[in-house]
Amino acid sequence: MTATTTTIDYEAVFQDIVSRLKEDEERREAPPEMLIYDGDWNLVSDVHREISYSFQRLDNETGLGQVELPASYFLSKWMTDAKSRAGQKNVFIVVNYRGMRWSGTLDEIEVKKDNTGNRTIVATFLHDYEHLKHIIAFSNPFLPPELQFPRIWILFGPSKWALKLTLLVNLMRLETSAWTLPDDPLDPSNPAWFDTTTMSNWSQVVAPLKIEDDNSNFCIGYSRFKTMHDVSKKIVADAQLSWMPRRWLTGDPEPWPGANLRNGTLVWDLVDNSGWTTETSFGGNIFTGLERAFTTIAGDGMTQGIDVISDPSFPDEYSTPGFLGSLPQAPGIILRDGEHTAIQSSSFKWKPATDVGFVAGGHSMPGVNELISAAVNMAGDLIAAALFVPPIGGAADAILKPLYTDTVLAFMKWKDIARAGDLGWSHFHEVFCDGSDRAYTLSALVALRSGMWRTREQISHTIEIADGIEGLRVGALGYGNCDIGTRIGLTVKGFGQPGQVWVDQVSELVLGGSRDTTPGFKITIGARAIEDPVVKGMEMIKDIFSMTQELGVL
Repeated sequence: MTATTTTIDYEAVFQDIVSRLKEDEERREAPPEMLIYDGDWNLVSDVHREISYSFQRLDNETGLGQVELPASYFLSKWMTDAKSRAGQKNVFIVVNYRGMRWSGTLDEIEVKKDNTGNRTIVATFLHDYEHLKHIIAFSNPFLPPELQFPRIWILFGPSKWALKLTLLVNLMRLETSAWTLPDDPLDPSNPAWFDTTTMSNWSQVVAPLKIEDDNSNFCIGYSRFKTMHDVSKKIVADAQLSWMPRRWLTGDPEPWPGANLRNGTLVWDLVDNSGWTTETSFGGNIFTGLERAFTTIAGDGMTQGIDVISDPSFPDEYSTPGFLGSLPQAPGIILRDGEHTAIQSSSFKWKPATDVGFVAGGHSMPGVNELISAAVNMAGDLIAAALFVPPIGGAADAILKPLYTDTVLAFMKWKDIARAGDLGWSHFHEVFCDGSDRAYTLSALVALRSGMWRTREQISHTIEIADGIEGLRVGALGYGNCDIGTRIGLTVKGFGQPGQVWVDQVSELVLGGSRDTTPGFKITIGARAIEDPVVKGMEMIKDIFSMTQELGVL
């Protein structure tokens, strides 16, 4: 029996590698494709004479995009001539680069003139995430605003499912409400007259998700006329999820099988690029490897732990030739800080956790004041009956009410014992968690979790990178290994133990360039900024104003 041997054509393999490297280099050096659309999402033109551009992507926040064009360019004249675009005054931009799509709405146009008489315009766009700040989550999206029962929208479930369902029912209210007429009531083609479920003419839709397919941690999504941004911002931060709005354009693959969408429809999705509750890496050492683990939330809904996987398997995808991507359980990119690396400039900040105790409340939990009032009334009436005098329970209750109201079960406190043990013998003790004025309610639980998040340990990396070095490729999955929410490892020279790797999510990407330079990225890993006390105070005041509409409800 003759054994068969497999031969390798080394020349063919080498040419394949060279071809892939050349294709990757051409893709990196190619300028982004920029398309301008009118208010009805009719294509106006692509952009070719840009002087400079910058497009910022923030994790769960509105990024800004700017394009500088010559004032004599026909697109500049078209954008500044808003009067001639009556009925289509909105201007949209779509930027395609390495599989990523940045889209946004025109916010303002500035006409500039320098000392040489040269005129340019600077068009500023708001990323499509801004739409979440202009969608209000009603207490009951299925009823008109004049009649809202129950008083609060509340949904318990996996974070992705709960938030996407909350957004969906409010889009249904906006797009096909049975309580309002269509924008053009006499237009027979308007589906709102006949069908309240089709999405073929919606301007925004939500990508479907089965609840059994959602492994994100559980949350309590609640709202009383808050914006979707306010509803979701603390939940997505706690679950490390990323909103991914993407415009669907004719010719794109279907966002889900059977989707029948109009050109320019904004498709909302929540993506877990962190592997926070399945399997991910929180750090490690370049000499011993990355540590793999997953987070757990205890039965009390508060205590968060990390379970280390003792014998992790290495992802097979990294062994596939030509694979472009990074997996959270074993980040494919570790940037090493040093003299000759991809890191051109960097800033690393670390802020330890502060408080270990969290207090919330102000009013007694539901039923307590009422129970005491009933007891006082009953006692007064029984005493009066025994003495054969008129009932005095009501009078006694009126006198005693100021003394007992909101004195029993009006406040609650929870202590993070693990954090206290980690910080040491001396530490900040407690903080009051705004956002709920009634103890032992669902809103109080959310307020306590928010307080834990605000006072957590924070790490912020800001780096400027040379794209294409050390295997770093910014781009969507299949085009690169770094995108919003991707977990990336980073060593910091002079901080921590030798070889220590810090792993965190990409929270900001800024694509920039000009007509004379190739596109480049500025990337932020971890928290975009560590808040100082003044900034934190302003944020808390903003949260208080956002919560005032919910005071007194569960």
